[in-house]
Amino acid sequence: MQKRNEIMKRSTLGVFLVLLVLTASWVLAASPPFRIQMESWSPYFAPVAATVTAGSTIRWENPTGSHHTITHDGCRGTGACAFDSGAIGPDSVFELSGLPPGLYPYHCTLHPIMRGTLAVLDARHPSEI
Repeated sequence: MQKRNEIMKRSTLGVFLVLLVLTASWVLAASPPFRIQMESWSPYFAPVAATVTAGSTIRWENPTGSHHTITHDGCRGTGACAFDSGAIGPDSVFELSGLPPGLYPYHCTLHPIMRGTLAVLDARHPSEI
């Protein structure tokens, strides 16, 4: 009887640990995106310089009355274009995820004065870009 109780305790503990891992995975996967808001005044992006870890989702929100774009500076000419949202209308959003670590300056092609910088850090080596 004691051996059976011990087996039941271990089985219950095993099930509990599996549920704990699954719940933790879901919570991490369901983390909210990092938000950047477009504005009609300087500095035009809030925050203007953002830092996230690799794998994060970044969400640009446009509450203004104008169309805007989120365009990586590398998209100009022959550079490596990491992202280009196309036109983002009023009250619309642009989400991006999966960027590798690096520094990503970006701008609005419709309003070149609107500029921001996104730094994506490696979670294992956060001081390296």
